[in-house]
Amino acid sequence: MIITHTDYEGLAAIVMEDECLRAVVIPGWGGKIASLYDLRHDREWLHRNPHLPYRLPAYGDNYVRDFDAGGFDECFPNISAGDYPVTPWQDTPLPDHGEVWSLPWQVSEDDEELHLAVSGVRLPYWLEKTLTLEDGCLRCDYRLANPTSFPMAFVWSSHPTFAVQPGLRLHLPATSVQVEGALGPFPARAGETVAWPVVGGVDRSILPPRDAGTATKLFAMKLDGGRVALEDPESGASIALHFDPELIPNVGLWMNFGGWAGIPDVPNYYNLAIEPCIGAADSVTDAMRNGTAGWLPAHGERRWWLEFRVA
Repeated sequence: MIITHTDYEGLAAIVMEDECLRAVVIPGWGGKIASLYDLRHDREWLHRNPHLPYRLPAYGDNYVRDFDAGGFDECFPNISAGDYPVTPWQDTPLPDHGEVWSLPWQVSEDDEELHLAVSGVRLPYWLEKTLTLEDGCLRCDYRLANPTSFPMAFVWSSHPTFAVQPGLRLHLPATSVQVEGALGPFPARAGETVAWPVVGGVDRSILPPRDAGTATKLFAMKLDGGRVALEDPESGASIALHFDPELIPNVGLWMNFGGWAGIPDVPNYYNLAIEPCIGAADSVTDAMRNGTAGWLPAHGERRWWLEFRVA
């Protein structure tokens, strides 16, 4: 693996590269992974929103309107904006998509790894992410620490949005999903649990035409394994997300196939977010209600990992 520094769309970035995969990381923008480029298939796997420029956010900025630019962002300690539900921080307001995506992360590196870290603003936590790259596999090792005497409920979600096209196949280790929300012609409502992958007589694991006009947020809450993959049947290229389902027990799917755009007066997006996560809800309150929230012990820590493998 080679680590170099570069300017990426006007922002300071770090490049990790081996013979198979090139990853671009922007520490100043929430530790964002802006690019996952498959060198063997000459393919960029991460979505890039053409309607938003790359620029550094400030805490509390509007993610959807101004910074949903693509790539892989971290959502913690929540996803949807709202008040934190647990004492002693009860009623503390948390911004949309959480705190850490908009914060500059501390960074250090050596020949073998890139280490990123950030501390909370309104909640007192410490989050670390260590990146390594070998044989086309980018591994993210996480450590979350709580320095206080109070247990802390949270939601963590990876949020990589993928550049996709009709006909790609999505492999999800689940036989059912819960609907968090749906726009356009989708045969289920929020709160319903439906079989996967055939929903309403349609195989949802095969990505539909660009004019499908649907946008759905789904959660897989009961996993049969720790691998989610996107496969291109035409080229044979694939990218797989690997994780330990004992540590990361849920997967969110944001399947936006021409059904929604976060910016007024632009065409609806066509992209897919595959989100291994701790907590099968967008708010900490809802995750506590359905029993999936993560808990960080007082004076304790949690660790988990996530890998991206190209083939």
